[in-house]
Amino acid sequence: MPPQLPRMILAEIRAVFGRSSGRAALVIAALLGILAVVGLHQAGEVAAEVKSNGVPAAGMLDVDLKGALGWSLQFRNFFVLPLLLSLSAAASLSGELAGNTFRELLVRPVPRWSVIVAKTVALMALSAATLGLTFSTALVGGAAVFGMAEGVGAVAAGFATTWLCDLGLVVMTLLLASFLRSVGGVVVALALYLMADRMVGMGLGLLGSLGVDWASAVRPYLPGNALSLWADWDGSFDGGKAIGLAGLIVVCFAGTVLRVQRMDVP
Repeated sequence: MPPQLPRMILAEIRAVFGRSSGRAALVIAALLGILAVVGLHQAGEVAAEVKSNGVPAAGMLDVDLKGALGWSLQFRNFFVLPLLLSLSAAASLSGELAGNTFRELLVRPVPRWSVIVAKTVALMALSAATLGLTFSTALVGGAAVFGMAEGVGAVAAGFATTWLCDLGLVVMTLLLASFLRSVGGVVVALALYLMADRMVGMGLGLLGSLGVDWASAVRPYLPGNALSLWADWDGSFDGGKAIGLAGLIVVCFAGTVLRVQRMDVP
């Protein structure tokens, strides 16, 4: 490991947290935990007034601390935070390529792979910070509103799994960013790929329902499906998703390193 790596990581952390996308991610992450608690409390009050066959609909909701944490996990992984994380990753590489500042990193007497490691670690620090903010605000707010509850460890495991899913999203974004000099272009390309991946997954699901065995076996390994591994926090763990996520991380990180190793930056 090059001796400069810790300083490189600190410099990247300052850059990532200093960008508008990083600051916005932190603010929104904290708000989402509060929103989950307030939303669940309001939903519980409304459901208590609604009855189905004489039974209050509130019985279909987990109006407790575990439910609040579960809602916060869903909110955290719905569109906005993954988008901001992708924007941060794209700005970290393609933004610097467009601004001609990436060359300054590559001409330093350090291995090029260490530059990608420093950027990845900094981005994952941002991911961990957003997850910690959402979890802690939902935990404190949920405990104050609903009291303590059993079984919150499973939701905590879901937050931990989300960090691994974020790693997959980050390295995928960095790989795209190594080929494109436009931050917006990277985000659009990523969105289009994930949309296409979803369509392929739906097609494989349809084939599986028609009795095509290989389609059902292949579907969990798709990158888009692997990135949703966090959703299995309730106990429905899918080994295929885990393998797909591990493969995605290794392939995209290695691909980014190889791309940067061969990059000729004027």
